[in-house]
Amino acid sequence: MARRALRLGAVSMALASADLTLLHLLPAPRLYATTGAVFAYHPWNFLSELVRSDYGPLMTACFFLLALSALAVGRALHKHAWRWESALLTLAGAALLLLGFFPTDLADLSTDALTCGLPTRPEPCTLVGRIHNPLSTLVFAPIFVAIALCSVRKERFLTVLAVLCGALMLGGVGGATLYLHAIGWHGRWWTGLMQRSLVLPALLWLAGLLWHLHKKSLHETPRAGTC
Repeated sequence: MARRALRLGAVSMALASADLTLLHLLPAPRLYATTGAVFAYHPWNFLSELVRSDYGPLMTACFFLLALSALAVGRALHKHAWRWESALLTLAGAALLLLGFFPTDLADLSTDALTCGLPTRPEPCTLVGRIHNPLSTLVFAPIFVAIALCSVRKERFLTVLAVLCGALMLGGVGGATLYLHAIGWHGRWWTGLMQRSLVLPALLWLAGLLWHLHKKSLHETPRAGTC
């Protein structure tokens, strides 16, 4: 069962990575507000806003594929008796699944303050959008804790992987901050650029964990009736 979950996780991760790559190679899409207004999509827009663009089905599929991958890894970790890491990846997978069902409102990038109810927003806040907003925290926070827990399991590969991904996250957020400062950005600090700085290392860590668990499974003797 653990090997089957790992295969499912690997296939889902590969498809999600291809999906995300395609989304960034395609021409910049347009964002469609509920008011009928149309906006250009920029690098500082959030990934989840792609659901509200010409490429909405691709981004929605990406949420579901990433959810499937995280849930499959969580299942495999459970079979390896890594209970805490399994629970954390399962929580992240469930949050990703919900992100696919609850699309975001278009973000107000002019300020970090909450602007629901203000006429300056690209569109009014909705209940679905308000459900969506905290879900990204329920994706990233469990993954960060899982990275930390895996890094102290006295398995050198996972420790090196955690340090590498942590360095990429810090470097990415720092680089994005410097870039926005260089172009004279005066909007909100947390933008889609910072989000991407966390997403890429998180995906790299998940892919590395999949590979590591697959290697471990090859050295295990399967019990009767298991895959």
